Amino acid sequence: MAVPYAGEVVAYTLKQLQYFVAVADQGSISAAAASVHISQAAMSQALTELERIVGSQLVVRHRARGIVVTAVGVHFLRDAKALVRHSEEVQGRVIERQDRLVGPLVLGCYSGLSAFWLPEIGQGFVKPNPGLEVKLVEGDGGELQERMLDGYLDAVITHTRHLIPRIGWTTVMAGVPYVLVSSSHWAAGRQSIRLAELADEDFVSLDIPSVRDNQLVNLRQSGLDPKIAWKSSSLEAVRGMVAKGLGYTVLVQRPPVNVSYDALPLTVLEIEDDVGHSDICVAYLDSERMSLRLRAFIDFCADAGARKQRETASHKG
Repeated sequence: MAVPYAGEVVAYTLKQLQYFVAVADQGSISAAAASVHISQAAMSQALTELERIVGSQLVVRHRARGIVVTAVGVHFLRDAKALVRHSEEVQGRVIERQDRLVGPLVLGCYSGLSAFWLPEIGQGFVKPNPGLEVKLVEGDGGELQERMLDGYLDAVITHTRHLIPRIGWTTVMAGVPYVLVSSSHWAAGRQSIRLAELADEDFVSLDIPSVRDNQLVNLRQSGLDPKIAWKSSSLEAVRGMVAKGLGYTVLVQRPPVNVSYDALPLTVLEIEDDVGHSDICVAYLDSERMSLRLRAFIDFCADAGARKQRETASHKG
């Protein structure tokens, strides 16, 4: 988007930019019109006028398939979202200066962390701030950050090992890998273990992209090539298989109780080898001025993370 020189009048309106963003997000003019409560004809007219003003076709209209954003439109969309977001920040700061958090906040959460963080966020951050319009999206940590770069998300809760370029982050909780075994495992009476001691045993893998791309690679670099015998994309299914004695696993997230869904006991073993951390963080756009509500959210996560670490330490004791 061209930057106007001093004294130049910007011809397009904020409303037109908002409508263009809605069309791109919804994938059709009719759906976008419904989302902002105007007629389809008014939405189409606003989009046509915006294209005339910027001198480029922003979308290709297909009667049966909705719209497709053009190459020029993709670049314009990113700038348009930034302008819309900034305008919302300007409006929100007026009210936030009165000690109330208001406005939209779209948050991504890596699916492996959602069971531990989404309930916490709902109870401790969303409910006490009714002026916020919070939307929570789960998914792969890397993909969520890509969506944040495209302007769809304000922040992402993920692991530091999942961070991608051009992202800023604040660590909110240490993530130290540990070994989980059944109560009948030969090492169940110990406090810690070396990875080499498990080399010949079956491994139960949490089968999600971040574990395949990060944790398994990290274990192999630490000298353990896990013999994967069982897989599941469910954390609790993995814990349940371990509790049944089907193998051991290596995890980062630590539930407050060491029992499976079947109420079978589990044993946590600290890893004696240097396997590094996979800390939990809030990722955000490093180049943008942070809103008060996003700063408040990061502070909340830091406080919650510190409390979770204290609780984990007390359970160890």
